[in-house]
Amino acid sequence: MLTEAEEVIHARAAVACEAATAAGLPGRFEAWREDGLLAVLATAPDLRFLRTISGITEENLPRAVRLAGASCWNGAPPTLVLPPGLLPVTGLVPAGVRPIATLPLAEFAPPDADVDDSPDLDTFLRVLLGGYESDDVVTAFMAAEHADPRIRRSLLVEDGVPISAAALSAHGPGVVLGGSATPRAHRGKGAQARLLLHGLAAAAREGHRFAVATAVGGSPSLSNLRRAGARVHTRRAFRLG
Repeated sequence: MLTEAEEVIHARAAVACEAATAAGLPGRFEAWREDGLLAVLATAPDLRFLRTISGITEENLPRAVRLAGASCWNGAPPTLVLPPGLLPVTGLVPAGVRPIATLPLAEFAPPDADVDDSPDLDTFLRVLLGGYESDDVVTAFMAAEHADPRIRRSLLVEDGVPISAAALSAHGPGVVLGGSATPRAHRGKGAQARLLLHGLAAAAREGHRFAVATAVGGSPSLSNLRRAGARVHTRRAFRLG
Protein backbone atom coordinates (compact mmCIF):
# COMPACT_ATOMS: atom_id res chain seq x y z
CA MET A 1 0.00 0.00 0.00
CA LEU A 2 2.97 2.34 0.51
CA THR A 3 3.50 2.79 -3.24
CA GLU A 4 -0.15 3.69 -3.80
CA ALA A 5 -0.05 5.96 -0.77
CA GLU A 6 2.89 7.94 -2.14
CA GLU A 7 1.05 8.30 -5.46
CA VAL A 8 -1.98 9.72 -3.65
CA ILE A 9 0.15 12.09 -1.54
CA HIS A 10 1.82 13.30 -4.74
CA ALA A 11 -1.58 13.96 -6.33
CA ARG A 12 -2.46 16.15 -3.34
CA ALA A 13 0.88 17.96 -3.68
CA ALA A 14 -0.01 18.71 -7.29
CA VAL A 15 -3.29 20.26 -6.15
CA ALA A 16 -1.42 22.39 -3.60
CA CYS A 17 1.12 23.57 -6.19
CA GLU A 18 -1.60 24.49 -8.67
CA ALA A 19 -3.50 26.37 -5.96
CA ALA A 20 -0.39 28.29 -4.87
CA THR A 21 0.35 29.26 -8.47
CA ALA A 22 -3.24 30.34 -9.08
CA ALA A 23 -3.15 32.46 -5.90
CA GLY A 24 -0.09 34.31 -7.20
CA LEU A 25 2.24 33.30 -4.36
CA PRO A 26 5.89 34.23 -5.01
CA GLY A 27 8.10 31.59 -6.57
CA ARG A 28 7.56 28.43 -8.62
CA PHE A 29 5.41 25.51 -7.55
CA GLU A 30 5.51 22.31 -9.55
CA ALA A 31 4.78 18.62 -9.04
CA TRP A 32 5.76 16.15 -11.75
CA ARG A 33 6.65 12.54 -12.54
CA GLU A 34 9.94 11.51 -14.06
CA ASP A 35 11.12 7.93 -14.68
CA GLY A 36 8.74 6.63 -12.04
CA LEU A 37 9.85 9.28 -9.52
CA LEU A 38 7.53 11.79 -7.85
CA ALA A 39 9.05 15.26 -7.59
CA VAL A 40 7.79 18.42 -5.91
CA LEU A 41 9.44 21.84 -6.26
CA ALA A 42 8.78 25.03 -4.31
CA THR A 43 11.36 27.78 -4.75
CA ALA A 44 10.43 29.94 -1.74
CA PRO A 45 13.14 29.37 0.93
CA ASP A 46 10.61 29.00 3.75
CA LEU A 47 8.88 26.20 1.82
CA ARG A 48 12.00 24.12 1.34
CA PHE A 49 10.39 21.22 3.20
CA LEU A 50 8.13 20.76 0.17
CA ARG A 51 11.06 20.02 -2.17
CA THR A 52 11.03 16.26 -2.31
CA ILE A 53 11.59 13.25 -4.50
CA SER A 54 9.61 10.16 -3.52
CA GLY A 55 8.44 7.00 -5.27
CA ILE A 56 12.02 5.77 -4.93
CA THR A 57 12.91 2.10 -5.40
CA GLU A 58 16.16 0.19 -5.55
CA GLU A 59 15.97 0.34 -9.35
CA ASN A 60 15.39 4.07 -9.73
CA LEU A 61 17.47 5.32 -6.79
CA PRO A 62 20.43 6.27 -9.08
CA ARG A 63 18.02 8.28 -11.24
CA ALA A 64 16.65 9.97 -8.11
CA VAL A 65 20.16 11.07 -7.14
CA ARG A 66 20.75 12.47 -10.64
CA LEU A 67 17.41 14.31 -10.55
CA ALA A 68 18.30 15.77 -7.14
CA GLY A 69 21.39 17.32 -8.72
CA ALA A 70 19.53 18.84 -11.66
CA SER A 71 19.55 22.58 -12.33
CA CYS A 72 15.80 22.95 -11.74
CA TRP A 73 16.41 23.07 -7.97
CA ASN A 74 18.46 26.29 -8.29
CA GLY A 75 21.22 25.08 -6.01
CA ALA A 76 18.85 24.04 -3.19
CA PRO A 77 18.53 20.28 -3.74
CA PRO A 78 15.44 18.40 -2.58
CA THR A 79 14.99 15.78 0.10
CA LEU A 80 15.03 12.20 -1.16
CA VAL A 81 12.44 10.16 0.73
CA LEU A 82 13.40 6.48 0.90
CA PRO A 83 10.95 3.74 1.87
CA PRO A 84 11.72 1.48 4.85
CA GLY A 85 14.46 -1.04 4.10
CA LEU A 86 16.00 0.78 1.15
CA LEU A 87 19.65 1.64 1.77
CA PRO A 88 21.04 4.99 0.57
CA VAL A 89 23.88 5.22 -1.90
CA THR A 90 27.20 6.99 -1.39
CA GLY A 91 26.88 10.77 -1.44
CA LEU A 92 23.62 11.02 0.49
CA VAL A 93 23.49 12.37 4.04
CA PRO A 94 20.67 11.77 6.55
CA ALA A 95 18.01 14.46 6.83
CA GLY A 96 15.56 13.05 9.37
CA VAL A 97 12.46 10.97 8.79
CA ARG A 98 9.24 11.52 6.86
CA PRO A 99 6.55 9.27 8.41
CA ILE A 100 3.55 8.33 6.32
CA ALA A 101 0.46 6.66 7.76
CA THR A 102 -1.81 4.35 5.78
CA LEU A 103 -5.18 3.03 6.84
CA PRO A 104 -7.41 0.58 4.94
CA LEU A 105 -10.99 1.82 5.01
CA ALA A 106 -13.80 -0.35 6.30
CA GLU A 107 -16.88 0.24 8.43
CA PHE A 108 -16.59 3.36 10.57
CA ALA A 109 -18.94 5.14 12.94
CA PRO A 110 -21.91 7.15 11.61
CA PRO A 111 -21.35 10.85 10.80
CA ASP A 112 -20.65 13.12 13.76
CA ALA A 113 -23.64 15.40 14.27
CA ASP A 114 -21.41 18.21 15.54
CA VAL A 115 -19.35 18.40 12.33
CA ASP A 116 -20.08 21.03 9.69
CA ASP A 117 -19.05 19.67 6.28
CA SER A 118 -19.89 22.89 4.41
CA PRO A 119 -18.25 25.58 6.53
CA ASP A 120 -17.69 29.18 5.56
CA LEU A 121 -14.24 29.32 3.98
CA ASP A 122 -13.00 32.28 6.01
CA THR A 123 -14.09 30.63 9.26
CA PHE A 124 -12.47 27.35 8.29
CA LEU A 125 -9.16 29.02 7.45
CA ARG A 126 -9.22 31.05 10.65
CA VAL A 127 -9.58 27.91 12.76
CA LEU A 128 -7.13 25.82 10.75
CA LEU A 129 -4.39 28.43 10.54
CA GLY A 130 -4.94 29.45 14.15
CA GLY A 131 -4.20 25.87 15.13
CA TYR A 132 -1.02 25.62 13.07
CA GLU A 133 0.44 28.93 14.28
CA SER A 134 2.75 29.00 11.23
CA ASP A 135 4.70 31.91 9.76
CA ASP A 136 3.50 34.20 6.99
CA VAL A 137 4.85 32.24 4.00
CA VAL A 138 3.62 28.85 5.21
CA THR A 139 0.29 30.42 6.20
CA ALA A 140 -0.20 31.85 2.71
CA PHE A 141 0.62 28.51 1.11
CA MET A 142 -1.76 26.60 3.38
CA ALA A 143 -4.51 29.14 2.84
CA ALA A 144 -4.20 28.82 -0.94
CA GLU A 145 -4.16 25.01 -0.78
CA HIS A 146 -7.16 24.69 1.53
CA ALA A 147 -9.21 27.26 -0.38
CA ASP A 148 -9.02 25.09 -3.51
CA PRO A 149 -12.44 23.62 -4.41
CA ARG A 150 -10.94 20.12 -4.63
CA ILE A 151 -10.29 20.19 -0.88
CA ARG A 152 -13.14 19.08 1.36
CA ARG A 153 -13.31 21.08 4.58
CA SER A 154 -14.91 20.23 7.94
CA LEU A 155 -15.27 22.02 11.28
CA LEU A 156 -16.09 20.52 14.65
CA VAL A 157 -18.58 22.80 16.40
CA GLU A 158 -19.07 22.95 20.18
CA ASP A 159 -21.94 25.05 21.58
CA GLY A 160 -22.08 26.96 18.32
CA VAL A 161 -18.34 27.67 18.29
CA PRO A 162 -16.02 26.06 15.70
CA ILE A 163 -13.15 24.54 17.69
CA SER A 164 -11.20 22.38 15.23
CA ALA A 165 -10.68 22.07 11.50
CA ALA A 166 -9.77 19.19 9.19
CA ALA A 167 -9.58 18.67 5.45
CA LEU A 168 -9.30 15.78 3.04
CA SER A 169 -9.07 15.26 -0.69
CA ALA A 170 -9.91 12.24 -2.82
CA HIS A 171 -7.48 10.89 -5.43
CA GLY A 172 -8.58 7.68 -7.11
CA PRO A 173 -8.49 4.77 -4.66
CA GLY A 174 -7.36 6.82 -1.68
CA VAL A 175 -7.96 9.99 0.29
CA VAL A 176 -5.40 12.32 1.82
CA LEU A 177 -6.08 13.48 5.36
CA GLY A 178 -4.60 16.97 5.74
CA GLY A 179 -4.44 19.47 7.21
CA SER A 180 -5.93 19.23 10.63
CA ALA A 181 -5.47 21.60 13.55
CA THR A 182 -7.06 22.85 16.76
CA PRO A 183 -6.34 26.29 18.27
CA ARG A 184 -4.69 26.18 21.71
CA ALA A 185 -7.80 27.24 23.60
CA HIS A 186 -9.66 24.11 22.48
CA ARG A 187 -6.97 21.45 22.66
CA GLY A 188 -7.25 18.41 24.91
CA LYS A 189 -10.90 17.72 24.03
CA GLY A 190 -10.33 14.99 21.44
CA ALA A 191 -11.47 17.28 18.63
CA GLN A 192 -8.95 16.12 16.03
CA ALA A 193 -9.70 12.48 16.74
CA ARG A 194 -13.41 13.08 16.17
CA LEU A 195 -12.79 14.89 12.91
CA LEU A 196 -10.43 12.12 11.81
CA LEU A 197 -13.05 9.41 12.38
CA HIS A 198 -15.69 11.56 10.69
CA GLY A 199 -13.53 11.94 7.58
CA LEU A 200 -12.65 8.24 7.50
CA ALA A 201 -16.32 7.29 7.71
CA ALA A 202 -17.20 9.60 4.81
CA ALA A 203 -14.36 8.24 2.66
CA ALA A 204 -15.35 4.63 3.39
CA ARG A 205 -18.99 5.29 2.45
CA GLU A 206 -17.82 6.73 -0.87
CA GLY A 207 -15.92 3.55 -1.71
CA HIS A 208 -12.31 4.66 -1.27
CA ARG A 209 -9.98 1.82 -0.29
CA PHE A 210 -7.54 3.62 1.97
CA ALA A 211 -6.59 6.86 3.66
CA VAL A 212 -3.10 8.30 3.89
CA ALA A 213 -1.56 11.12 5.87
CA THR A 214 1.82 12.58 6.68
CA ALA A 215 2.63 13.77 10.18
CA VAL A 216 5.56 14.78 12.32
CA GLY A 217 7.00 11.93 14.37
CA GLY A 218 5.72 11.97 17.95
CA SER A 219 2.95 14.47 17.16
CA PRO A 220 -0.64 14.23 18.46
CA SER A 221 -1.78 13.83 14.85
CA LEU A 222 0.36 10.72 14.45
CA SER A 223 -0.97 9.34 17.74
CA ASN A 224 -4.55 9.89 16.55
CA LEU A 225 -3.80 8.04 13.34
CA ARG A 226 -2.31 5.09 15.23
CA ARG A 227 -5.36 4.89 17.50
CA ALA A 228 -7.61 4.86 14.42
CA GLY A 229 -5.73 1.76 13.22
CA ALA A 230 -3.22 3.31 10.83
CA ARG A 231 0.10 1.71 10.03
CA VAL A 232 2.96 4.19 10.21
CA HIS A 233 5.79 3.74 7.70
CA THR A 234 8.97 5.49 8.84
CA ARG A 235 10.51 6.68 5.61
CA ARG A 236 14.05 8.04 5.92
CA ALA A 237 15.05 11.33 4.34
CA PHE A 238 18.38 12.14 2.71
CA ARG A 239 19.99 15.04 0.87
CA LEU A 240 22.97 15.27 -1.43
CA GLY A 241 26.19 15.56 0.58
